[in-house]
Amino acid sequence: MKPILLLTLLFSTGAVSASAQDTLYYNSLWKETTAGKAAYFRLKTKTATGWQVSDHWLSGKTQMTGAYSDDSFHIKEGEFVFYDTTGIANHRVTYVHNKLNGPDTYYYPNGKTRLTGPDKDDSSEGNWVGYYPSGKISGKALFKKGQQVFATFYHEDGSPDKTIKVFMREAEFPGGVNQWLRFLNKNLRYPDSAVVYEIQGTVVVDFVVSKEGKAGNFRVSQSADKYLDAEALRVMNQMPEWIPSIFGGIAAESFKRQPIVFSLQAQ
Repeated sequence: MKPILLLTLLFSTGAVSASAQDTLYYNSLWKETTAGKAAYFRLKTKTATGWQVSDHWLSGKTQMTGAYSDDSFHIKEGEFVFYDTTGIANHRVTYVHNKLNGPDTYYYPNGKTRLTGPDKDDSSEGNWVGYYPSGKISGKALFKKGQQVFATFYHEDGSPDKTIKVFMREAEFPGGVNQWLRFLNKNLRYPDSAVVYEIQGTVVVDFVVSKEGKAGNFRVSQSADKYLDAEALRVMNQMPEWIPSIFGGIAAESFKRQPIVFSLQAQ
């Protein structure tokens, strides 16, 4: 058997599938599964316009609340609120027929606003404002179709900070997605024992990129086999530093998720 490593990036989540039951179960990649293999569960209620849902961590804490207008849970409508593992809201957005349209706000764990502004047709649009945890303004920016066209930044004492240029961005591997996949493909090795016993599967590794860009807190959120899990973790621990995420001009910690598909092909 010839080993093949298939890599896909999946850093955002989306729900799939419908059922007549009141509770649905999902794995770490938001694919419907059984209760014993679930990473999340969903409670759903039929309404006159679709479905009202609340997603939960296995601890029972709320992970998301929102509404869908279709039975397959693809078309988001209205306000969606996302929560961290402790049940504290950290992001609130508005959808119109599955596109971001309306207010978009991120929160600090203390409940204070971290970043806020409007969206239009799935992109940042108009005036956005970022804040320090103290509530003081960290930066202001103007966006057009998702592109930053103007921005000003401030120290916490209110004085201008001309050293910062970027208002917001997602954490990324140096060189972008292509370099990230190239790094994984270059360093991953199919374990010999897994080849001998023809073991295949998808390992999903969760990790955190610190505000300094260091990747850590690696955790297998979906296991395939102990040998495949170990190989995935080995390589992830070899990663160089990332470019950290930025909210309102402030470097921030961010969560990432990497699925790695180990597949064997007959020779």
